[in-house]
Amino acid sequence: MTWRGIEEFLAVVETGSFTAAADALGVSKSYVSKMVSELEGRVGAQLLLRTTRRLSLTAAGDLFHQRCREMRATLVDVERQMTQFQERPVGRLRVGLSDIFGVTFMSAIVADFGARHPEISLEVVAYLREQDLVQEQFDVIIRYGRLNDSSLKARFFGYLSYGLCASPDYIAHHGWPEGPADLQAHNCLTDTGGNFHYSQEDGTTERLKVSGNWKSNSGIALAAAARRGLGIAQIPISVIGDDLAEGRLETLNQDWAFYDREVWAVFSPGMMPAATRAFIDHLAASFAHAKLRPWMEPAFSTLKSHIRPA
Repeated sequence: MTWRGIEEFLAVVETGSFTAAADALGVSKSYVSKMVSELEGRVGAQLLLRTTRRLSLTAAGDLFHQRCREMRATLVDVERQMTQFQERPVGRLRVGLSDIFGVTFMSAIVADFGARHPEISLEVVAYLREQDLVQEQFDVIIRYGRLNDSSLKARFFGYLSYGLCASPDYIAHHGWPEGPADLQAHNCLTDTGGNFHYSQEDGTTERLKVSGNWKSNSGIALAAAARRGLGIAQIPISVIGDDLAEGRLETLNQDWAFYDREVWAVFSPGMMPAATRAFIDHLAASFAHAKLRPWMEPAFSTLKSHIRPA
């Protein structure tokens, strides 16, 4: 069933004639008559009784008219709701996060957004592997690093800044490395690839193969091992903020010991609903656009006493 001919049929019934319907729709009378005749052929029933003096509905036409009015009212309501989606933040918003380094920090930002927009139903899904996040299943996905797919619509809103961290006891016994090469003498707590990254003077980042007796694809597990004094880990500063503030972990205060990954909000192509637009604006306002370091003001002023130079 298509809508073809229904608008003309409704106009004839509501105006009382084919001529008035044609005037209301801005088309010819013959066109209206043709559309109604085609409609009657499709539904297999006569809808209108046409005489030289009057126009009336058949029993089938009366039922069909009632149902078509209901459908048109539903379409008008759906269109109104769709307009609301575009004009104000309402409806459902499905957000995908990578759980590689824990979602505590990012989830707090999402929760703040939810508190400000109670009319939005938020669904936050976390995966251990970022590659498992399928774009079509989410309104927004938070992705890290360089985006390889140029067809994606995305907005850059900050950096995920990593630092070398260890417990005070570990540093007291083993000290900090003086440079990247010295990491080979330390027990390094790494992802399953066994790599650390470090920054060079020209701003580029190099990958370094290191060794250690603890590997995990979870930043939460790496932070736990570092707190227990097992070795040096490389974890986002935002993930270990509480550990730094409370002295459970320390970071190496040297530029080479930090590296930064871009953070992107990736969303579906097409018209952006108001809820998605508001969420992305919230991310941009909440996230540090600068590369984060623990000694920076004002974000980590409370951590200064726990940052010790090498």
